[in-house]
Amino acid sequence: MATQTLTVNDVQLNVSIRGQGSPLLLLNGLGGLIRSFDPLREELADYTTITLDVPGVGTSQLPRWPMRLPGHADLIAAMLTQLGVDRVDVFGVSWGGALAQEFALRHPARVRRLILAATSAGPALLVKPADILAFLGRGEGASRQKQERSPHSLQTLMHFGVMHGMLTANPRAYYYQIAALVGWTSLPRLFRLRQRTLILSGDRDTLVRLYNADILRRTIRRAEVHILRGEGHFFVVTSARQTAEAMREFLCQPHDDEAPAAIVANGRFEPRRLGHEGS
Repeated sequence: MATQTLTVNDVQLNVSIRGQGSPLLLLNGLGGLIRSFDPLREELADYTTITLDVPGVGTSQLPRWPMRLPGHADLIAAMLTQLGVDRVDVFGVSWGGALAQEFALRHPARVRRLILAATSAGPALLVKPADILAFLGRGEGASRQKQERSPHSLQTLMHFGVMHGMLTANPRAYYYQIAALVGWTSLPRLFRLRQRTLILSGDRDTLVRLYNADILRRTIRRAEVHILRGEGHFFVVTSARQTAEAMREFLCQPHDDEAPAAIVANGRFEPRRLGHEGS
């Protein structure tokens, strides 16, 4: 897939733009490369999808010092300005879900609708320290994960992602992204969000437990939850079609739809190809 290099606030970013239609910003998870969104983007070809390797990941420039999450959000805003995109729908998965929340909180006028996948309102709710060590292949947590060999374990996910060119193999990039989350939480601020929000969660996600989706739903005023049955943390890859169907149905809802927040358990949506005019 063709990418381009943009220099945004003195940082070189590897950026990819694909498709036609309303703009949809895709923000990746921990160590995620642009390629990891390929299956999802194929299902969403009727949208102009915009994604990037965040600083330090892939061919994007590694900053001298780790950036905090607000800095990442402001960098995304500057990137969109440079691309001439004023307002977008925003999708964020895992670490990218935290970035999506911060972006929507800091730049609310630029976000039409928000989709949060396999994520939470803060690292204390996102993962345990042992899980982080396991993800990086360090400490007792890593040994335990190697012994478990579960298809949904962190080590299995990490191995799958690196082997298929979806995750970076650079440990420093992971440390920088984890450092961006230190002390961060959106929980006291989520009530400020006015955008309609869809929360996607897999019921077999061992990294971001299902209760995190309920916390987000209860805190964000106009939120609904869609649960993907039988799916783990990588459902954006392993269940791209179902994920895209849920996203499209949500994004195509009329903008004046004031339906109350709800949980949709493994609902199968029929795509409705409606425009975003007036949304």
